[in-house]
Amino acid sequence: MIRTPRVLIMLPDGGLSLVAGIVAGMGQAARIVAVVPSLAVGAAECGGAGRVVADLAAGLPVADGAVDMVAGSGIVPADPTRLLDEACRVLTTRGQVVFTVTMAHLRQPVGELPGLTDDDARRIGRAVGAAVAQGPHPWDALIEVMSTGRPGLRPADVTVMEMTDDLDHQGVEEYLYASTPISPSPVAAVRTGLDARAARRFEAACHRAVDVDGALRLRSPVVCMRARRLP
Repeated sequence: MIRTPRVLIMLPDGGLSLVAGIVAGMGQAARIVAVVPSLAVGAAECGGAGRVVADLAAGLPVADGAVDMVAGSGIVPADPTRLLDEACRVLTTRGQVVFTVTMAHLRQPVGELPGLTDDDARRIGRAVGAAVAQGPHPWDALIEVMSTGRPGLRPADVTVMEMTDDLDHQGVEEYLYASTPISPSPVAAVRTGLDARAARRFEAACHRAVDVDGALRLRSPVVCMRARRLP
C-alpha cells in the first residue's frame, strides 16, 4: 500500500494554486497536514486541511520528522535561517523543502497591446522598470539561505520559471494599480516616468486587450527553490 505524502504548506494570504501544483508534482495525492498562514496571525483557505497559526520563534506546530514536504509561496520570513532549521526538523529523511517567490514587480504583458506603437510600448516598459527599487529585496535573505544550505539540508536548487495569468477587466485594474514591496503600481510608474497621458493610454490598451483577445495575458517570473533533507 502506498502511503500518502504529508505536506505542510505556508502561505502569506491563503492562495493555494501555485503550491498545489508543486504538491501535485510529487506524483501522488498529498495529504495536507497543516496550513501555516504568514507564520503569524492570519487565516488561510486550506481545502479541508488543518488551519494552524504559527509563531516561528516558538517553532512550527509539527512534530519532528512528521511531513514529507514543506511548501511555501510568497513567504518572506524575518528569520529565514530559523525557518530552514525548523523545516529541516519536521521533515522525514529525504523530505523536501520547496519555496516559491513570484517576482510581481517584473510582471509584463505578453505580446503587443492594442493601440500602442512599438515605441510607446518600449517607453512604458522602461518607465515601469526604472521605478523598481534597487535591492536589497525582501526575499533576498531567504534565497541566500536556501542557496547556501543549513546543517541537515542540501543547498537548494534555484530555478526561475514563468507563470502566465489571463486577466479580465477586474484583473487588469488590480494589476495596474497594485504596488509591490519594491515598486509602485504600473500606472503610477508610467505617470511618474512619462506623464498622465501615457498612463491613461497604457491603461486603455490593457483593457482593450481584454476586449480584443478575451484576456490580457501577463507573464511573471517565479523563483523556485527546492532542497532535500540529508539522510
